Amino acid sequence: MILVILQLVRIIIKNVLLSVLNFTAINLNIANIISIMIVGISIFLFLRGSNLFNPAGYRLTQMSNKYDNKNIRIIFFILMLISLTLTVIFKTDYVFYEILIMCLSAIVVPLYEELLFRQYLWNYVNSFVENQKTTWIIISIISVLFILGYWDIISQNLEVISSDKFAIDVVTSKMGLGILIAAATGFMKYKYKDIYLCIFVHIIISCIVF
Repeated sequence: MILVILQLVRIIIKNVLLSVLNFTAINLNIANIISIMIVGISIFLFLRGSNLFNPAGYRLTQMSNKYDNKNIRIIFFILMLISLTLTVIFKTDYVFYEILIMCLSAIVVPLYEELLFRQYLWNYVNSFVENQKTTWIIISIISVLFILGYWDIISQNLEVISSDKFAIDVVTSKMGLGILIAAATGFMKYKYKDIYLCIFVHIIISCIVF
């Protein structure tokens, strides 16, 4: 239920922003980015103070991971920076609209989804499920279904660029990609218990397929 509410609130905020802006490709994605950031920051501030979503034991584990996973964090952080740089250089042609889409799909959404699914909701499910592999499967399924909530973003972007693609086809392909991302980031969470690695991997994959 909370995920449905998050998507509805995001859509409402986006439409409010668009009501004072011209409906253009650039303004649409500025509104998308801002609405996700507002919803994300608000919910994360709320969940951060909850022992159910952010237990003290998890915070201690994260502090330990800061040192235990130092080398692999550095490696994936460098790979992430390289991926972002190459994406801007070779895939956006320095077109502002393309850069906005890249920021949305390869930075804002990965940060939002990883903190939501692989941190807070993972902790919540894990408090009821002893086997972390089961948690991995449950969170993966939920995160893939969550992509359906981005229907408005996809359909409106197709509309403003006058694309002949159908939203259903794009959403379906995004869900296929979501399975890959959920498997990869879930593995990082399961093996290293490190949200930073999940974020880095999500961004890298998003850059590759952008």
